[in-house]
Amino acid sequence: MDYFYDGQIRRYIAQFINIFSNFAYKDAKGNLVSVPVRYGDISRQVAQILRKNSENTVPSAPFIACYIKDLQFDRPRLQDPTFVSKINIREREFNTSTNLYLNSQGQNYTVERIMPSPWTISLSTDIWTTSLDQKFQIWEQIVVFFNPSFEIQTTDNYIDWTSLSSVTLENQVWTQRTVPQGVNEDIDIVTLNFTAPVWITPPAKVRKLGIVTKIISNVFASNVEGTIQNSYRIDGASGVFEQVSPDESIVVTSGNFSLLVMNGTARIINLTSQGDNIDVSDPRNSTSWLKLLDLYPGKFRAGLSQLRFTQETGSEIVAAISLNPNNENEMILNIDSDTIPSNTIISGRGTVDAIVNPLTYNPSNLTAGTRFLILEDLNYNSQFGQIGYNGPIAWKNSNGTDFQARANDIIEWNGSSWSKVFNSTATNATIYITNSFTGVQYEYTQGDWTKSYDGIYDRELWRLIL
Repeated sequence: MDYFYDGQIRRYIAQFINIFSNFAYKDAKGNLVSVPVRYGDISRQVAQILRKNSENTVPSAPFIACYIKDLQFDRPRLQDPTFVSKINIREREFNTSTNLYLNSQGQNYTVERIMPSPWTISLSTDIWTTSLDQKFQIWEQIVVFFNPSFEIQTTDNYIDWTSLSSVTLENQVWTQRTVPQGVNEDIDIVTLNFTAPVWITPPAKVRKLGIVTKIISNVFASNVEGTIQNSYRIDGASGVFEQVSPDESIVVTSGNFSLLVMNGTARIINLTSQGDNIDVSDPRNSTSWLKLLDLYPGKFRAGLSQLRFTQETGSEIVAAISLNPNNENEMILNIDSDTIPSNTIISGRGTVDAIVNPLTYNPSNLTAGTRFLILEDLNYNSQFGQIGYNGPIAWKNSNGTDFQARANDIIEWNGSSWSKVFNSTATNATIYITNSFTGVQYEYTQGDWTKSYDGIYDRELWRLIL
C-alpha cells in the first residue's frame, strides 16, 4: 500500500483539547480570567524558552495541559476485518463562476469504506493552579461535563463512520503536592485521567461513477431480475452501482413498473399491483419520477437526458426529457423525429393536413391537394345513391354530387371533387401518417388510428439514458 497519513490521532487530541478550552476563573477583584490550554508534551527547547532560560523562573499558572498517556489495541471491539461498506454519494452541482451550489445533481461517487481497527486511547489532563480557590473553580466547571462521558466528533464528514467517540472520566489524582510541601512549591496540580475508544481507519476507495447507458428494466424495489449493460451493475446488498468487466454477468433489481406514453408525456405506472383494469389516467396510479431518478448514479439533465422505448416492431423511439415542474409524476417528451417510423407514402405523400370529424367540420376555401383523415362515416347510410338523397353541402363535389367515405379513410380534394386515397376497410397493413398541422404521427393497425408511439410499454421495453 502506498504511503498515507490522515492525522487521525491528531484530530482526537485536538477535540480532546477543545473540551478544556474557554474555561475561566474569577480573581480576587472579581474579574474573569481565561485559563489557557495546551498540549503537554513539549520539547526541552520549548520548555527552556517558557522558563526564560532560567532555572529560577516559576511557570505561569493557572493553565491546563493535555497529553496522551497510553494507546492500546482494543481486541474486544474487533470486528470482521474483511468487511467493506459501500455507499453511493451524489453531489450537488457547483457553479465555479458564482461559487454557489445549484439545485441539480452533480458528480456521483462510490465510496468503499474498509473496516477500521479499534484502539483505546488513554488521555490525561493536568490542571495547574496557584491557589486552592482557583483549583476549586476550574475543577468544578470541568467535571460537571463528565457524568461519566463526553461525546466528541473528529470530522463533519457524514460518511465517516468513525467520526464519533466518547471521552470517559476514569479517575483523578487530586494533588501532586506532598505534606509538608515546603516553600518552593507554589503550584498545585490536579490530574484527570480519561479513556476514549477510537478507530484507526485505512484509506477508502473512491470510484467516480459514469452514466448508465443501457437499462432493460427500470430500477425499483422488487425481486424481478433484469439486465444492465455497458460495464455497470448494482450491488444487491448495498444498492450501489459499481463498474465491472465487460465479460461479467450484470444483474439489477427491477420492479413491476411500466411506462405510459400519452400526449407527449410519460408516466410510470404499476399494472401488476392492481390488475388489468387500472385507470392509467388517474394520477394516483403513477409513481414519482424523482424516486426513480434517485436510484440512478448518473446525473439527470433536463432536455439532454433521454427516455427510450421500443415498439412491437423493434424500432426504438428516442425522446429528450424534462420533468414537469408542476407534476413530478410526469415527464415531458421531446420526440426525436428521426427515430419514429417512416411515414407510409400514399399517392405521393405521407402526411394529412388535418384530422377532422366530417359531421361537424366545414371544409371551406380548400386548395387542390388538401387531405383529411376523417373520424366518422361520410354519406355512408342506406339512403346514399337513392333518388332524392341530398348529402351535406359542405362535402359535395363541385358538380353537386355527393361523396362517400368511411371512418378512418383518408380523402383528398383535387380542386373540383373529393377522392379516397386510403381505404381503411380494404387494408390489413400497418400504415403511418403524420398530421402536418400538429406534427404528430399516427399509426393505423387493426382497424384504428392511434398515435404511433403512445401506449403502455412493459418494463423490458423502456430505458433511461442519463
